[in-house]
Amino acid sequence: MLTPISKATDFVCITSAAYVSQKIVFHDQIDLSHVDALLGLLGLALPFITFRSARVYQPFRNDSAISRAVRTLVAWLAAQLILAILSNLYPGAALRNIWLLWWTVIAACALIIGRCMIKALPTVFRSWWFSPSRIAIVAPSGANAKLLERITFQTGDAFAAELIFDPSLPHDTMIDRIPVVYELQSLINAVRTEKLREIWVLNSPFQPISIEPLLHEFEHEYVNIRVLPLLDECGPIRSYFGDYRGIRLLNVKVTPERGWGTVAKEIFDRIFALCALSCLSPLFVAIAFAVKLSSPGPVLFRQYRKGMNGTIFSIYKFRTMYQGADIPGAIVQAQKGDARVTRIGRFLRSTSLDELPQFLNVLEGDMSVVGPRPHAVEHDEYYKNLIQDYMFRYRTKPGITGLAQINGFRGETAQLEKMEGRVKLDAYYIQNRTFWMDMQIIALTMIKGFSGKGAY
Repeated sequence: MLTPISKATDFVCITSAAYVSQKIVFHDQIDLSHVDALLGLLGLALPFITFRSARVYQPFRNDSAISRAVRTLVAWLAAQLILAILSNLYPGAALRNIWLLWWTVIAACALIIGRCMIKALPTVFRSWWFSPSRIAIVAPSGANAKLLERITFQTGDAFAAELIFDPSLPHDTMIDRIPVVYELQSLINAVRTEKLREIWVLNSPFQPISIEPLLHEFEHEYVNIRVLPLLDECGPIRSYFGDYRGIRLLNVKVTPERGWGTVAKEIFDRIFALCALSCLSPLFVAIAFAVKLSSPGPVLFRQYRKGMNGTIFSIYKFRTMYQGADIPGAIVQAQKGDARVTRIGRFLRSTSLDELPQFLNVLEGDMSVVGPRPHAVEHDEYYKNLIQDYMFRYRTKPGITGLAQINGFRGETAQLEKMEGRVKLDAYYIQNRTFWMDMQIIALTMIKGFSGKGAY
């Protein structure tokens, strides 16, 4: 509902800022050049392309206000940077750039103010015209403070729980100052006494409970009875409602849909990999000579890994161990001071330079620039029975770098907890991936991702 309001507000802010900045710089001049006019029109349209790429208009509750504001500013600055580059290609750029600078600053301030006003709209509307809906919650074997936090997070201030019914309890109690009853009749009496018009049944799809008694009891009364499928969220996979080919479904564990965003990612991967291979070719040659001189054996090391949906492919790396160091049929992670690693190999591993040939895998379509790091097939067979939803990592293409790697889960994972942390971050990336997130991961990899304590 708020997305059209956000777009309209942004357009007003950007247009108004363009007009004010034009008055400041050009004063009352009306003889603007055709270039000025065309760049002005482009400046009104371009931000909504960058806003779309940066996912500025995602559902309102999926983001914090600060995150949304930062993403809006970055998208706005990106649009203005493109406009400034185009401006400098034509005569009269000096005065026009001053206009663009004023426009950028004024619009940035206006966009932030507009974001704050939109953020306050739901609260203002509810306080002026609407009060939160008072509801009774039916939570069999699940009445606790964490449950209430999850409901509050999803609904904001739209609903207020007045009563909880949990038949598994031995007696009535209180949770966060909300009465909790264990008898059905107590629930029925409270709904009528307090004049509640909403009953929410938190029902697990795997252990459904009957709502027939409630339907029968309130058959002739105007009480809304809603069933909320509720899943245990202790694992890394988040369930959500979505449309699949026009059908509304509860997605429990699914591969992300391949839409236009996937096509854009595929194109970006190929272009980025081609540029990386072209720019880094001198470094490739130097590393190849160093590897060849360090010990007998091939320059490149190949190993089988799993790709998207478990497809096996051969991954490329610069060889960092002495030839024949691996035990056939078993993969042992490199450890600190590992005697199998050559001197140049230790340097390549600590700086992640041994991973550079994987841009060839990206060009071949087996990998992406950003995604969960693929593990050796033997490691997959070991960990899949120890870590919940471990194999979910392969619902998307594996990457050269990923969210787990820039957050410290890089290199050796000797403790099970480290692998669990990596899997959790990989699952989060798969379910929340955006182009903006990929750009952040790439930037952070360049800043801090080429070194790490866990890489031996």
